[in-house]
Order: sequence, then structure tokens, then C-alpha cells
Amino acid sequence: MYEDLTVEQIKTDMKSRLVVSNLDTREGSFIDDMISTVAFKIWTTYQSLDAIVPIAYVDETSGAYIDKRSGEYGITRKAGTKATVTLTVSGTDGTVIPAGKVFVTADGYQFTVDAAATIAIGTASVAATAAEIGTAFNVSAGTITGQLQNLSGVTSVTNAAAASGGTDAETDAALVARLYAFLQNTATSGNVAHYEQWALEVSGVGAAKVTPTWNGAGTVKVLIVGSDREPVDGTIVDNCAANIEAKRPIGATVTVVSAEALEINVAASITVDSSTTKAAVQAAFATALDEYLKGIAFSKYTLIYNRVAMMLMDIDGVTDYSALTVNGGAANISIADDEVPVLGTVVIS
Repeated sequence: MYEDLTVEQIKTDMKSRLVVSNLDTREGSFIDDMISTVAFKIWTTYQSLDAIVPIAYVDETSGAYIDKRSGEYGITRKAGTKATVTLTVSGTDGTVIPAGKVFVTADGYQFTVDAAATIAIGTASVAATAAEIGTAFNVSAGTITGQLQNLSGVTSVTNAAAASGGTDAETDAALVARLYAFLQNTATSGNVAHYEQWALEVSGVGAAKVTPTWNGAGTVKVLIVGSDREPVDGTIVDNCAANIEAKRPIGATVTVVSAEALEINVAASITVDSSTTKAAVQAAFATALDEYLKGIAFSKYTLIYNRVAMMLMDIDGVTDYSALTVNGGAANISIADDEVPVLGTVVIS
């Protein structure tokens, strides 16, 4: 704000305002020493005023002030949730699986048993909760196979179904976006903006699309995806539906569903120069394509074939390409109203 202001400029201005004009103000004089100290303190005060800008106009750099400003409007950061899973524990009949017993994946993700259970007829089914919040704990089926500390009588453990319901804490960028969406889109009396706000309040919901009267008068459909712009699991759908149900106007019939995934698979043959390799191009292209797909979710309903081609040619080191296919063809891909595009396979040869 005052980056161009210097200590010397402040000193010069102060000296010009002295009432007595014949005082010695040369460098090293008593007057100069006195003014220099004050000028420096004034300068540091001006420089500190820059910190007020991200407080008054919050953005991703505003830190704790994002939460403070959001709190003025009743908006709180989504803390994230822990994944849950059902485990099948095998072993000796009569063995008690105590509450708090920890089972782990090969990658070290820990799940704690919620309530004690006893093995009967060789197995026991127990509910377990992730040790920490986060989507990383939504592990696949068959991956929870170890014990943090071995328990006598337990021979094996597994999860027949994937863990679900784990969500990450809301990022600064996401909270700022939700704050400005609240301020810029007037929500009142159960209008579209109101349903969007109610959906976005729920941990795990990153975007929502509301369709009024989708199945006749008084009906509302809320389509949701996660912060990664990909479909969400049933736990998040249920939580979102419960939040909206508690706040919706009387008489509205609300349906909350997750968007369906439209997998996008891309293949191409390329020519590269000596500055890169095909493996590096494949990794960079997959990243760029993933960002593009997330950017068009819920906003555009056609994936442009030529846009994909341009992304490939924009990668450093790519000099030419051929046989580029998107989902097996060389044409635009239509995206249905209830779909979001998600990255499938990327094969570069």
C-alpha cells in the first residue's frame, strides 16, 4: 500500500515542517537524530498497514481471518470426517475383540474398533473408525489386513467393503469460495442459492447443482460431488440430505444424489524432442487433463476433443502427435446432466 514511501522521504517532510528555519538539520545533528528515530517508527507503521488488506478483503492468504470473517455470517470451516468400515475378524471362538483394538492397512492407515465383539463360529463382525480424518482413509476392500498389536486368538482380519465417509478438512481456498458465494448469491426462502449453501455446508461436498421442480411441483433435486469434483459415497449423500431436510421450507420434497462418473480414457502416439521423454509427457498430460475435467464439472457438458489435443501439444518437448482418441473416438464427448467427467486411463506411446 505504501511500498514506495521511504524513511528519507518522511524525514524530509518532517524537516520541511519545522517552525524555526535556522536549525541545524544536517545528518548527524541533534535534530536529524531525533527526526530519524521518529521517521523510522512512522515508516514501520505505514508498512504494517499492508497487513490490513487481507483482513478487510479476505483471500487464500488471510489465514485465521478467513474463519473470523466467515464466522460473521455463520459460516464455519468444515472440519472433515473420519471414515468407517466393517471388519471381519477370524480366529478362535470366544476371543474378545476389545473396543479400541487397532487394525491397520499395509500402508499404515489405522482403524479403531468401536465396540467390543466376540468371535463365534470362527468370525466376528466389528465396526471400526479411522484414527484420523481424511479421504485417504477411504481404503479399498480387502486392504485392512493387519493388527497394530497382535491379539492372541485372532488369526486374520479383512474388510469385505471399502471404508467410506472420510473427508478432508476444508481448505482456505474452498472456505473463501464458499464465503464469497454466500455474499454474492442471495439465498432466501428456499431458492436455488439456499439449497446450494445447505449442501456445501456438509463435509465432503465440494460442489452442488440444484434443479427445482425436477419431478413436478414442490420437488427439488440436489446433485453433489466432492471437493475433487468426483462422485461421493453414500455416507456423504445421507449427511447432505439430513442437513437440507433440517433446513428446507415446509412442503418441499428433496432428493439428494451423487453425480455419476463419466470416465475419460485418452490414448495417443507422440513425437518428442530430446528435452523430454514419453513417460514424462504422459504424467504431465494426465495432470493437465485431470485439471481440465475438474474445471468443467457442473459447468460445461461437452468435452472438446480439440481442447484435449491442444493440451497435449502444449506440453514442453512434444513436437507432434497422431492417433489421438478420447473414449475410443476422435470427437467431442457429451456429458449428461447428472454426470461429471473423471480421469480414466492415459496411454501415450
